[in-house]
Amino acid sequence: MAVLSDVLFGVSLKTWLALYVPTFTLLYYVSWAVYARTVHPLAKVPGPFWPSISRTWLMYHHHKGDIEIVERALHTKYGPLLRIAPDEVVCAKPEYLPHIYPTTKPLQKTDWYHPWRPQGLDSQPDLFTQTDEKAHSAYRKVVGGVYSFSSIAKNEANMDEILSLFMDRLNNFADKGEPFDFGMWLEMYSFDNVGVALFGQAFGFLKDSVDYRNYIHSVHLAMPFLTLLTVTPSYTRPFLLLVAVCIPRLLKAVLAVEDIKKSAILETQAAMERSVEVTGKRPDLMSQLLAIVQDKGDKVNYTHKDITSDMWVGIMAGADSTSITMRSIFYFLMKNPAKLVKVRAEVDEAFEKGALSSPVQYGPASSLPYLNAVVREAVRLFPAFAVSQPRYVPHHGMELCGTFIPAGYTVGLNPAIIQHDRSVFGEDALQFVPERWLESEERSRLMDKAILAWGAGTRTCVGRPLALTQVYKVTAETLRRFDINMANDQPWKIHNASFNVQTGVICYVTQRLL
Repeated sequence: MAVLSDVLFGVSLKTWLALYVPTFTLLYYVSWAVYARTVHPLAKVPGPFWPSISRTWLMYHHHKGDIEIVERALHTKYGPLLRIAPDEVVCAKPEYLPHIYPTTKPLQKTDWYHPWRPQGLDSQPDLFTQTDEKAHSAYRKVVGGVYSFSSIAKNEANMDEILSLFMDRLNNFADKGEPFDFGMWLEMYSFDNVGVALFGQAFGFLKDSVDYRNYIHSVHLAMPFLTLLTVTPSYTRPFLLLVAVCIPRLLKAVLAVEDIKKSAILETQAAMERSVEVTGKRPDLMSQLLAIVQDKGDKVNYTHKDITSDMWVGIMAGADSTSITMRSIFYFLMKNPAKLVKVRAEVDEAFEKGALSSPVQYGPASSLPYLNAVVREAVRLFPAFAVSQPRYVPHHGMELCGTFIPAGYTVGLNPAIIQHDRSVFGEDALQFVPERWLESEERSRLMDKAILAWGAGTRTCVGRPLALTQVYKVTAETLRRFDINMANDQPWKIHNASFNVQTGVICYVTQRLL
């Protein structure tokens, strides 16, 4: 003991720092690595070395924006069950979707969702970030009807004005004969629709041909940073925020989140002032939510702050996700001319028979079989949300791909992985083939069960009706009135910051002679 005491305490602080601290640190990490790879309950799950010992692998690839590409390659190498962090696995088999995201007794959401909720907006989480299932169910019962197809349909006349204005902008580009960023203009179109549906009036993206209040720029700055926070260990998130203050690019992202939060507050206040005299009569979602607060807010625990929180989600996620789907549709059609000819012929025939008229309405457009198949195939092939949606394994554990996963660990499915599964979608699963959705009702139902793009179980996307209404209207109207071609043969560029955003959809547009 005396010898040990002399070794430990008979040295200077400088020696401790120079020799013993690095030695003990190295021993700790070596011991942890050995444990994580051999004795850890998830050691039997295959995967590369780095993610099995540290979440920094996830952080790196989320920051790089290629997580779905890397996961897809690793599943090919290691199999359908993959360890992507010391305590987390992802599954590539669609048949496990109802096990991880069941409609009854849902698995609890993890702290992955916490960074998405900005501090200071509200006293309770919104529908997306709420991790308590009972609270989520109660919240959805209060507001779910406001986001339904029937509710969105009440706003369609106002959305027609946005569609007509978008057509005018495309006419302007056709007259100029110059290439333009079609993908960016689709996002501007979507943002104005979000303004109409949520707040009762367009933001002004199309009217003024500007990025209104820098919403698009702010969202594209904020999403990568928030995505990085989601996979960062919760105990190190405050440190990452502190570091962000010292790094200009990360600081801009933090400030962008604050800007969007302030905008949600301002837009909500302005919409409330417009609605105060006619609440319940205006069709916009804000007015309907305000009516809930006034009629039964105290009884159902829904307040003005909850409205602001819901509007934050709409601004942050509503347009970005929808524009990704619209870009996918037009991009895949331009890259597959035969499919473009086929869907345009269907749209033209519908116009000639009077089934469609301008401005296109959602109902008739969504009933066109091939157009419907095109939309579904684009959503399948390139889902807007392309990261795992993690859940905690319940107390009794669960089996995935023949491997038992103990309680408390994290499991998930990535839509961008399971929606490419060849056993469900065929050997051509990586190709754009709308016809697969028209082969038979039985196959269509089977494929639908493997679609996670809109969520699953008790956590489906409430924004789906608004998104699809925009998608069908703009797709059919644009196909009818314009020829659109890529300005070059270069593929688009993508960056996965949870929303898998594409850039480089630069096009020429010409008016069709009808």
